[in-house]
Amino acid sequence: MADDNPNLLKMVSTQLRNKANEFLNSRKHANNLADLLQMFQATTDNYTPLLLTIEVIFTELLRRGDLIEEIVPLKPIEQSPEAEYTRWLRDCYETALNQTLECIKRGRMNSRLQALVTNIFTVLLDSEQSMSAPIARFQEFTEYRDVQQYGLKVLSTLAYRKSPSSTFMQNYLELLDKLLITEIQTEAKCRIRNRNNEEKEEKILCGAEGKAPFPYNPGVCRRYANRCWNFACQWALCAEPRTHRRALLLLVERLMPILTRPYLATDMLCDSLDAGGPISILALQGVLELVRRHNVTYPDMYDRLYALLEPEMFHTRCKRRLLHLTDVFLSSTHLPESLVAAFAKLSSDPYVMEETSASRSRALGSSLWEVSALRRHHCPSVQHAAARVLQAAAPRAAPLPLAPAADGPLFDAELKKRFKTIEMNFIRPQGMTAPSGERLMQFWELMA
Repeated sequence: MADDNPNLLKMVSTQLRNKANEFLNSRKHANNLADLLQMFQATTDNYTPLLLTIEVIFTELLRRGDLIEEIVPLKPIEQSPEAEYTRWLRDCYETALNQTLECIKRGRMNSRLQALVTNIFTVLLDSEQSMSAPIARFQEFTEYRDVQQYGLKVLSTLAYRKSPSSTFMQNYLELLDKLLITEIQTEAKCRIRNRNNEEKEEKILCGAEGKAPFPYNPGVCRRYANRCWNFACQWALCAEPRTHRRALLLLVERLMPILTRPYLATDMLCDSLDAGGPISILALQGVLELVRRHNVTYPDMYDRLYALLEPEMFHTRCKRRLLHLTDVFLSSTHLPESLVAAFAKLSSDPYVMEETSASRSRALGSSLWEVSALRRHHCPSVQHAAARVLQAAAPRAAPLPLAPAADGPLFDAELKKRFKTIEMNFIRPQGMTAPSGERLMQFWELMA
């Protein structure tokens, strides 16, 4: 096995990879697998190269279906060479699994973590059964930086499949989401922290007193996260609405700040705008992020948002996100008044509700009854602003009267005008006796 010498580590990794490739390409090298399993008996503290090699071998065997043995009820077990080879592979798989579990208890810290996440992720990334509940429970450990770093490393090696099932994709995206819950700092934030000499203590799961601290590296985590997403982008993520929604949510909420080339997601986001519903809302948020931070041009953004503001959208779970996006879009001070007026949506006036383009909806010809109602707002500044808007919309009309302004806050003035005293009882008490109709005096006597 390997020592701490980087060149020696590289040489050993190359030799192990060659043995694995020979075994997977030809059965005449079947003894390579037995030799690799025998290496677990070597005295060393670094099993990471061997663990990665064993993981690659059995992942490929599982993908091919070489470990599956067909058993027919009431039929004798087949004794052909093919069946014997399959049973031998299954025995090797059990041996490798037991040896991997043993590596969790011995050796160097990074080898122990590698063994841990290799076993866990193989189970969580099931192709036939949803693992949402176990993955949600696994979130308890993703706040630890060593679990996050090695978890992303292992996950980036498990996304080799070209056409995975929708269940596998869903499990993969959920697991990646949980590994990214703890924020990975960008290069800019790392430079600011280093310039200010800010040291933040990271939570470590497998740390030990008296040993060197875990070498957490945000750059390494970002690289592995980019590799995970690059693999996932090659899948048919948009084929099923649930997977499509999960992929967009992961992209918008977790991955956009740390992607090396976020503009490569432009095609996926633009195609998703036509899906409708929550998927379009998530896609629009991603497009907005590309426009604001990565200089991507998309001239139809406001028309896309305008088309989403339909009554049925406010009955979905994404309505808060839609309102937030609307607030961000309309907070600019350089928007034309015709565009702003279109988002008011009036129905009983020249406004054309069926028009999907905000600029052609004839919103400026609207009566703007919402603005008219604000002329009676309790705040004088809102009254004046509403009057100015209405005066600009109808310049030939006479000046609109305003409600008289009070000396102090109108709410306090109204309270003082309507309420002189506040009664605590419905019937004023007379002496020490209880009010009429009270049954208390039937059983108790008040003593002076």
